[in-house]
Amino acid sequence: MNKKMIVTLSLGGFMLSAQDFSKQWEYIEAYNQESNPLELIEVWEYFYQKPINLNDLKEIEQLKTLYLLTDHELKIIIDYCKTNNLLSKYQLQILDIEIESLKRVKDFVSVPQTNTTSTKISSDFFTGIQFIRPLQKGTKNKEYLGSPFKIHYRYRTDLQKGWRLGLNLEKDHGEPFYYKKYDINNLAFYFQFQGKGKLKSLLFGKYDINIGEGLVFGTSYRINNPYFLSYSPIDITKASLSSKEYNYFEGAASEWKIKDLSINLFASHKKLNGTSNIDKTGLYRTETEIKKRRNIKENLVGLILNIEKNKYKISLSNLIYQSNFEDFNTNYIQSFYLSKSYYNIKYSSETVVQNFTYWASIQKLTISASNNSLISVQFRTRKHGFFNQYKSDYSHFSNGYENGILWCFQHNFDKKWQFRATFDHFNANFVKKHTSQGRAIYTQISRNTEKRKMRIQFQYKYLYEAQKKSQFRLFYQEYLNSNTRVNIKGNYTFNLGHLNTSMQTNLYQTSRNKKNKINISYCAFHATNSSTFWQGPYFYGSFNSRFLYGKGTVTTLSYQRKIYKTILGIQMNHMRYADRDEIGSGNEQTNKPYKSEISLYLKWKN
Repeated sequence: MNKKMIVTLSLGGFMLSAQDFSKQWEYIEAYNQESNPLELIEVWEYFYQKPINLNDLKEIEQLKTLYLLTDHELKIIIDYCKTNNLLSKYQLQILDIEIESLKRVKDFVSVPQTNTTSTKISSDFFTGIQFIRPLQKGTKNKEYLGSPFKIHYRYRTDLQKGWRLGLNLEKDHGEPFYYKKYDINNLAFYFQFQGKGKLKSLLFGKYDINIGEGLVFGTSYRINNPYFLSYSPIDITKASLSSKEYNYFEGAASEWKIKDLSINLFASHKKLNGTSNIDKTGLYRTETEIKKRRNIKENLVGLILNIEKNKYKISLSNLIYQSNFEDFNTNYIQSFYLSKSYYNIKYSSETVVQNFTYWASIQKLTISASNNSLISVQFRTRKHGFFNQYKSDYSHFSNGYENGILWCFQHNFDKKWQFRATFDHFNANFVKKHTSQGRAIYTQISRNTEKRKMRIQFQYKYLYEAQKKSQFRLFYQEYLNSNTRVNIKGNYTFNLGHLNTSMQTNLYQTSRNKKNKINISYCAFHATNSSTFWQGPYFYGSFNSRFLYGKGTVTTLSYQRKIYKTILGIQMNHMRYADRDEIGSGNEQTNKPYKSEISLYLKWKN
């Protein structure tokens, strides 16, 4: 049996156990700690059901949104696909790319056969439930109007003739499924047509909007990584089944393609949560909280012209936005985006004008010094008073208003060692006519082999003396055998002279037939004046991430089993504090220094 056939069988065997995305999440965990698994899995689910066409020059750029390949691997694959007409996705095996990298993206790419017509209808269904013990005060005193369970349903199906349908329904602990005199709790849907003629896409329902570098709208999920910040969207509008209750749009959208010109038209009408400003808690359990739900009307209409050819891309956006949070004023917003590549140099910029009065801009220049080195310089400016309902997060102090310059450097010493560094200097105008000077430094060195992964990070952030913080993070992972791996995470934060720490150990065990998985995790934390980030072992459909404050431990145990086309899972998180007698406050208070979260899920795919 030759080498290529062995590799092909290896890839094919991986497909049988890929639907829970464990291998993909293992990669993300090793490279970026503060990732949102629920939002990222929604991206993977989207492309799992609608794989990226490797022979489509536009679609192959979507590989970036998976966050499963390095910049160098992305460049190799994209360049190869642009210069070759592939007959099979297995042709990627001839490239100078690790086989593990190809395994991670295999289920998200395809080469459609032009001489065959598929009549198969693909569908998937997910349901999950979670409950907390002991019960929260709001449940005991009947302040919460709903059951103490968190419940989630999602159904997605690929219909014939280019049509797709998706439904998502979720409620949090204490929320009702149906609000009297209102509507169903957190219901999302989309109905989408994707064609091959001039009409490329027609979409009704919930969707994300991504324009330019995200100065105005960039609502699709992206990892908030301080290195090489960029949205660089491929699709202006993208169907969404995310459970998020803000930072999305709802209505109709279409894309038309005439040669190199793309025309995007969209309109959104929905009601925002909040009274005087947007409420982002997503919790509407009591009579008082429900009064903040869907109070403020928001309208958006947009026309975007986009030309993409060879090595350049030009986009002109015209938007009309109105909401009661803007005092009924209508905002007219124009955005101009330009991207140009020349050999190993890439330049991109976005400039936005609001009502011909306020403006914002970002300019970025990236140079590949070699196949192993990258350097990027970015300049940004954003005037106080500029539209900021959908906050740009180029500043890690999250205000969005600043003038700053950021430069990044990355070098791969070999296939194992990598070094990254970012330096950010900016003036943040939190209040009109008042600026605060800020600085941020991020460095990371990592070493990855087939059996071991190591990452060391150092971060320093300064805005003024009251906001000065240094962080040191350590990640180490080792495969004990082909089915068992263990990793250790350490977080150390120096804040105003105090040290805050957490240390976590995770054990992952998979059966030989890949149908059974057990995860065990233990974390001890001591955070007295600054929270520390905790992320439990990956568990499909559950958000195992939070910021911990105080002194205590978190223990996690989960089990997942695959039965034919179905995956079943159960998990328990147990949190115990050593510095208090009760957890939480108000209606979220429990009368014990500990609490347990028990989650169950079922996923089925046809």
